[in-house]
Amino acid sequence: METLTHFPRAPSRPQQVILSVQTTMKISPILLVSTLLVSLWGSVLCRKLHLGTCSLTVHTHELRHHFQQIRHSMLTEDSHKGVRLLKVNIMKNLQATESCCFLRRVLRFYIEKVFSSYTSSQSLHRRTTSVLANSFHSITKELKLCHAQMHCQCSQETNLKFDAIQTNYDKLEMGAASVKAIGELDSVLEWLESFHSN
Repeated sequence: METLTHFPRAPSRPQQVILSVQTTMKISPILLVSTLLVSLWGSVLCRKLHLGTCSLTVHTHELRHHFQQIRHSMLTEDSHKGVRLLKVNIMKNLQATESCCFLRRVLRFYIEKVFSSYTSSQSLHRRTTSVLANSFHSITKELKLCHAQMHCQCSQETNLKFDAIQTNYDKLEMGAASVKAIGELDSVLEWLESFHSN
């Protein structure tokens, strides 16, 4: 008598579809929670800065993250440690209404003079300064709108304070000056963070 061998039956197509749908349904809540956490984290890191009547959005955490990648090198390469371009007390003592104008001038100074004259053989340094320059450029676009609405005007006193920074910068050799200014970005970021508002 011939014996029959029973082989396990392959799952039918509908079962495979059901399994796929069930797996997707299990994963979806995880994806939703992850997306929510990322968006909440982004909103924490990206806050409004209020400089007088001018409000703008700045990712200071991102700026600091990029700066930290090159900070040590900039401080090590600084050959004029006795010179200070950006004095923290000057920035902190600015009136809120003057801060907008001062920031606009500082960012333009970094974009047009500092980053454009900085050269390095290290690709990380070149890439990071390029990212910082682009970020500063985005901020200046918002500041330009405030300026157009007369919310970002400079007084003669503020202009003189900024001119002193530029004069001290111009006294140094171009390469050394750009390294020093980039190394002092810590002061700019700390000053910006003081304007954070939830």
